[in-house]
Amino acid sequence: MEEEPNEAGLEFYDRVIEECLNHGIELLVTISHYEMPFALTEKYNGWASRECIGLFVKYAETLFKRYKGKVKYWLTFNEVNAGTMPMGGFLSLGILNEGTTDFTNQLDIPQLRFQGLHHQFVASALAVKAGHEIDPDCKIGCMICHITTYPLTCNPDDILEAQRRNQILNQFCGDVQVRGEYPSFMNRYFRENGITIQMESGDLETIKEGCVDYYTFSYYMSNCATVSPDQAAASGNLMGGAKHPYLESSDWGWQIDPKGLH
Repeated sequence: MEEEPNEAGLEFYDRVIEECLNHGIELLVTISHYEMPFALTEKYNGWASRECIGLFVKYAETLFKRYKGKVKYWLTFNEVNAGTMPMGGFLSLGILNEGTTDFTNQLDIPQLRFQGLHHQFVASALAVKAGHEIDPDCKIGCMICHITTYPLTCNPDDILEAQRRNQILNQFCGDVQVRGEYPSFMNRYFRENGITIQMESGDLETIKEGCVDYYTFSYYMSNCATVSPDQAAASGNLMGGAKHPYLESSDWGWQIDPKGLH
């Protein structure tokens, strides 16, 4: 990989940032927004490799130094919890397993996916620590794609399934990045699904020391969870899930649910 940053690319963002500041716009910059360089996928299989931790931190430090005093608010990873879903294997983690044919038909290996997510947690924490050292005035946050999930019925199994989905999709990554530790429900999930996260000495301490300053999230729709296989799925929902019986849908098939945001 290149030892020096692309100066032409940085100069482009110099101009963007200056233009925003000239118009009184307070910037909030996402360091990694679903744009893993494909060369890192080819060489390391993306975040499945620890090599990406050091590369990300070097990249983040370059930005913190370059834009100190101009950018106060940063996010480490866009919708980091995409890594909890099969679709996030390549989209968020840059993991491309042999047998994948296209974006919607990825060969999913959960062990690699959650291992890659652990590497992102460590990288984010190290970036937070570096950012605070370089610019004590900056604030560095996390970003979660929050999909409110309801049980489709009052069947206790549907309620438990909705709880499970909320924990894994909506709570897990925020818990790690805000509280600085793996929640107990994920340790149980790993045991029950044969997933073993390989950690190096000091990883958990780094995650604890590199908690984010603030939490942000995106919200597109809500969803329904059920254990019944014969319930019609909501068309257009990237996250899957049953069709909500009380909500209208957009032209994309996403449930329109402002109360779910509340």
